[in-house]
Amino acid sequence: MMVRARWFFGGVEKKNILRSVLRLLAERMSSMAHSSTRVFFLRTVLLFVIALIPLALYVLLTPSASANLKEIAQRTANEFDRLIQLRQHQVFTIAAFPSIRAFAASAPETRSQRAAVALNELQAWVAADPNVREAFIVDKNGVIIMTTLEGWNSDVSAREFVQDALAGQIAVSPIAQDRGEFSNYYAAPILNNEGEVAGALAIRVAAQELWQVTPRGENFYAVLSDEFGARLDDSGDPARRLQTFAPLDTERAARLLKSQRYGAQLPQLRATNLLRAQQLITQGALDQLRASDFNVGDLAAQRLVSKPWSVLILTPQTTLPEMIAPFIIPVLAALLLALAGAFLLQRL
Repeated sequence: MMVRARWFFGGVEKKNILRSVLRLLAERMSSMAHSSTRVFFLRTVLLFVIALIPLALYVLLTPSASANLKEIAQRTANEFDRLIQLRQHQVFTIAAFPSIRAFAASAPETRSQRAAVALNELQAWVAADPNVREAFIVDKNGVIIMTTLEGWNSDVSAREFVQDALAGQIAVSPIAQDRGEFSNYYAAPILNNEGEVAGALAIRVAAQELWQVTPRGENFYAVLSDEFGARLDDSGDPARRLQTFAPLDTERAARLLKSQRYGAQLPQLRATNLLRAQQLITQGALDQLRASDFNVGDLAAQRLVSKPWSVLILTPQTTLPEMIAPFIIPVLAALLLALAGAFLLQRL
């Protein structure tokens, strides 16, 4: 009886030991599996971070959009200044031609004797420059006494560029709607032999000459605005040309229309509803403009030197999916590389 009991309890003890060993092996294998998974995960994360380093460097080293916009605004403003000053120099030079001066300084009854040579000068200029639509001379009263088109003896004394030229200044008008097209004017005084203003020479140039300077990019557009907030050009939507950012007060709008600042064929100035933008631009406070003033994503502004006009470079508002879209493929590629690298290391 005692031998059988010893054998029985000895067998039970061996079974318990075997179960313990098996349990320890199972726990060890489970621990190893968990450890292997943890190592694989950590390697994947580490390799993923390393793979993202080039993307992070690209983002950090790429100039900000605002800096790029500012550079574009400055470059565009410089190009407008260059073009305006070139035209000013041309009209000033032609106004100093002896034939032009002699015609303008002549008495009305003797002008016809000097008209042929002066008219030939103007016609040759218009013929040689496809952007110059017409050239004309006004007397001291602002009446056209010679033109390369019809309209002799027309009174244009209300036009601001004529008044400025007769006051001795070299004048530049904004974009205006005349003779069925958009154009702008350049004018210079004509002096007699005593150095007094005898009249003024003006040319009308197709608006396309200015408009071709206004840039348009894949992610931005440009606006050229005058000091009254009128868009002289808008490469984002040409239909907004000659619209102010917000309605002008009644008195100012009536004064501008009476002076035909934007052309004899423009019945009234249309407007959008960007009140703060209109206020700041007319005040010349470009540094206070914000993207929200134009309902855009970002903006840069630059004032011209030759005129109190402003160049605005604007980017449309972007949604969250549009913002992250350029990074989706690089991030997925980095993740795939990290998984592949971790798998290879796991097999080694």
